[in-house]
Amino acid sequence: MRVVLCGPPHSGKSVLISNIINKLPSNSYEVVRATPDGEGIWSNNENQKETSLVRKKMKFTDEFVNNICEDIDKRRNDIILVDVGGIRSKENKKIFKHCDKFIVISSNKNEKKKWLEFGEDLGLECVGLFDSSLIGKEKVYDTNPYLQGKLVGLKRGAVLENSRVIELIASDLLQRSNYLNKENVKEQNCIYADDLGKELGYKHNVSIRQIDGKQIEIEQNKWTGDAIPKFYDFLPDKIKNKDFVNFNGFRANFIIATLCKVCKKNNIRNINIYDSNTNDYMRIRNLPRIKGLKQDNNLKYNVLQNKDNIFMDIDVINGYYNLEDYNKCKIPLIDENKKLYISGKLPLWLLCSITNTYDSKEIYTFQPGKGFMCIYSKDKKQLGRMLNGIDGIDINKYFEDKKQKEIENKYPIKENKNIMSVRLKNILEKIKEKRINKKYINNTIKAHIVKDIDESEYEKEKFLKELKEGIEKKEKINQILPDKQFEIKIQKNEIGE
Repeated sequence: MRVVLCGPPHSGKSVLISNIINKLPSNSYEVVRATPDGEGIWSNNENQKETSLVRKKMKFTDEFVNNICEDIDKRRNDIILVDVGGIRSKENKKIFKHCDKFIVISSNKNEKKKWLEFGEDLGLECVGLFDSSLIGKEKVYDTNPYLQGKLVGLKRGAVLENSRVIELIASDLLQRSNYLNKENVKEQNCIYADDLGKELGYKHNVSIRQIDGKQIEIEQNKWTGDAIPKFYDFLPDKIKNKDFVNFNGFRANFIIATLCKVCKKNNIRNINIYDSNTNDYMRIRNLPRIKGLKQDNNLKYNVLQNKDNIFMDIDVINGYYNLEDYNKCKIPLIDENKKLYISGKLPLWLLCSITNTYDSKEIYTFQPGKGFMCIYSKDKKQLGRMLNGIDGIDINKYFEDKKQKEIENKYPIKENKNIMSVRLKNILEKIKEKRINKKYINNTIKAHIVKDIDESEYEKEKFLKELKEGIEKKEKINQILPDKQFEIKIQKNEIGE
């Protein structure tokens, strides 16, 4: 089921999607951002100042629209939520035709009617029609022939935990989809996000609701940084003696990047991530590293560094990255004795290939509005720590300047093939690089820990797991060798009680 969320600008479409998926099971949905603005679920967080800096506005192109339509067609999950731009354009008309249902959210009543007519004229079924306001009380106007009501407070960063209307929207989508009736078939040699989340204690019940006469337990994975050191300790046993490992259902970049890194460190060379865009598994590759690389195919690399740290911001130039781009991908050669901080809106399999290729002292991935998460370190005590910046590098100024350049519509000039001009261009680029790098280097800037790992709790949890495994192993031995019973005595203080 492919559902478009549409309406005029500034009505809260993206915020609504972020809140709807908070009410859906983790494995029931996928989101397609059918507008080239660089936003994702990450954009709806409390730190809107930082989020606005990394948000990247681009223009519609025929290539982008064609890629989006192909993307929508390939998705196979039960609920596909498609976030479109706020204009009834020819681009949106084409995108609508690849969907079957739509929801209208509008802060303008006249526009609400026009969007309803737009969707129905294209042959889609309306499943929701809502007014949007920043103030007032939410309401349900009617449930027939579809949900109608008023939503309140859909401003950026808002998490509407107690919204009855949003809960009704989520329940209605589940009921209309095939999710409640499908069989849960699992592949061998595949690690699923839901299973791993449950095993390690990161799967939480969002709510229990009555849907279509059935009591449905809505569960989601709530991953946090303290999962990262656990992966390094517990995952090796799960992947021991495996020729390959597949990962399915992981959305958080810091989680899947860590899992792939652990696999590589344990000599698993065939690592694959399920990609809903292609409805297939994408293999994590070891990418070629090129000295001085600034731009490659469809990627642009912006690198800032000081004596200890490297900040690498990566842009997808055309707004959409495909398999053909991936097969040609090369990355910059860097000093791996330094800490590496990576930012960029990238497909997860591309990010994981990059983080797996580098063997830097420490590797951090950027979580907009939150900070940099340590997914790899030669000092295990750093794993899972989140920093609000980078020592000695002014990334806030960097993002502010980058945003301003986008507003001014300054894009790189195509390279001239004349030999002399290329040589001159290389000289000028080196001068410019030194000047830019110096502009953002500020030794007075010190990063602070946003979220640290509670080592005592982690060590206790690790001990209890090892203790449980030891008891189970001894019990199995006792069953096999009944004449040689092993006595197990455990004092309460030995298990932390």
